[in-house]
Amino acid sequence: KTVKALSSRVSDPVVAEVPQLLPGVGGGLGSGSDMINSESWKGGDLAFQRQRLAATFAFYDMDRSGFLEKSEIFQALNTAGFLISKENFDALIGSIDTNGDGKIDFEEFVYFYTNMEEQRKWEAMRDEIEGKLPSTPSTMTIIGRVKAGVNVRNVNLNTLFQQFNGGGHPKAASATAKLDDESEAKEVLQGLVDELIDASLEQQLTVGDFMQSPVLSAKPTMTEKQVEDLFIRYDVRALPVVDDNNEVIGLVSYKEVSAAKMRLINKQEKRIRQIEKAAEQGKELPEGRPLESTLKGWMKQHVQTVEASLTMAEVEHVLLETDVGCIPVVVDNTKQLIGMVTRTDLLRQHRYYSSLHYHNKGFSDSIAARKPIIELRKKLKKFDIENE
Repeated sequence: KTVKALSSRVSDPVVAEVPQLLPGVGGGLGSGSDMINSESWKGGDLAFQRQRLAATFAFYDMDRSGFLEKSEIFQALNTAGFLISKENFDALIGSIDTNGDGKIDFEEFVYFYTNMEEQRKWEAMRDEIEGKLPSTPSTMTIIGRVKAGVNVRNVNLNTLFQQFNGGGHPKAASATAKLDDESEAKEVLQGLVDELIDASLEQQLTVGDFMQSPVLSAKPTMTEKQVEDLFIRYDVRALPVVDDNNEVIGLVSYKEVSAAKMRLINKQEKRIRQIEKAAEQGKELPEGRPLESTLKGWMKQHVQTVEASLTMAEVEHVLLETDVGCIPVVVDNTKQLIGMVTRTDLLRQHRYYSSLHYHNKGFSDSIAARKPIIELRKKLKKFDIENE
């Protein structure tokens, strides 16, 4: 019956009854098949298996050559919807074609199928054996280090690792955990991380929590002398410049003030020389133009601002990248000035220098609580500089 299976093409009614040993073939066993019938059982399981394989082999042997060509196997895979690269297909054929003639005979086909079945049985047996093996006790060494940062300043690894009889420093510690099985390692580590987050990590501060507010600001119409008076009176090194709507339009530091003051002195000396020259020549004194210039002409424009909702890490990055000493803080999605943040403010938060006490009472208040102070400051601001 095997010879008959190899030499004859299966009729269409039988195709649906051929066992699905390759993709695309029906999975049933028909009692009316000439190739697979009750006589096949007399030879035992092996004979019945070869009978099934012979039926599948004959179905794909399109040219009745007694061999499966590469084109026939490739067409069967495509018909079944399997996408395979040329390299993988060549590797598949090489694993079946034991004599290397480029085509698959029936014995090679049976040998390949048998090996696959044996491999599946061995893998199932191995999984069953491994599942019944007793667990092996083991130990796991845990080493913890904390990177410097304001959001992890309360982390104490020494306390965290004491449950495993470990310890060390608050920011660097180790422990050895005894495990009944290696599979417990993941659960132990996850438990440590969860405890670390719940007990030690705190929500990172935002800029609005530690900025200086209310903050002094300058107007673009101020002169050199008026701005200098602000710097001297309030002992500041930089001021934001705002318009009538309290929107940030610039920044002025002591460097701009010094340069503007020097230009003003040069103008004054030039005016004195012009007056002396006119007096010597007996001419009328030249009509004097204002020597002072407004802040709008010499302030820093297009300055960097940060929103109050940014985290401390984000504003710290901005300060380092832009290489500036202070940044105006604005209301989210607007240019409305509500505070200032400086490098010194960051140092206070990092607790690097205990001598940097914070003298701004608004430090511990929320933005909403500072609003009355800000409004009062606006009303009193007109008395800061007297018009001369």
